[in-house]
Amino acid sequence: MTRTATDVWTVMSTARTIRRFTDEPVDEATLNRCLQAAAWAPSGANAQERRFIVLRSPESRAVVAKAAEQSLRVIEPAYGMTRPDDDDHSRRARTARATYELHDRAGEFTSVLFSQKRFPTASELLLGGSIFPAMQNFLLAARAQGLGACMTSWAAYGGEPLLREAVGVPDDWMLAGHIVVGWPRGKHGPVRRRPMAEVVYKDQWESS
Repeated sequence: MTRTATDVWTVMSTARTIRRFTDEPVDEATLNRCLQAAAWAPSGANAQERRFIVLRSPESRAVVAKAAEQSLRVIEPAYGMTRPDDDDHSRRARTARATYELHDRAGEFTSVLFSQKRFPTASELLLGGSIFPAMQNFLLAARAQGLGACMTSWAAYGGEPLLREAVGVPDDWMLAGHIVVGWPRGKHGPVRRRPMAEVVYKDQWESS
């Protein structure tokens, strides 16, 4: 499979989460195309009250590394995660190794914070409809250009105050998400998802 893809169906069906990256930096033009795709996404009332903060300076990356460390402390017990033995070659072990590598190398990569302004009349779930499409567009644009990308929990848990302070995010703006991006070590897709019959109902719950 080639690194880049122009067909939208290929892009969507092979946009697998990538957690292992090369040392090659992401050039400005390629990253900007991902950010432009994010800006094209819809938002409620077309208000576009969202901001994308690129974290790539040494100082920003150092804070990202601390946020990743904080997050790992939370997700290890939550998911029953431990570093796998060297002789464990199961799928679970391979996934765990990639996850630990991502956290261990968190300070080496370019990443983007996605922020959405709060409104007193809208729940956070409703506001998500104005920022999550932007994140999805970013992920798809990354895949189309051959980049790898991974949504993380580093802007949540104990990492949120670290990132808020470092970036200067105002209190009335949510940190909705965080994506690491880079050139993948390995291949894209195909994604593994539940079959359509399990997730699509017609007219009634659990009716096919």
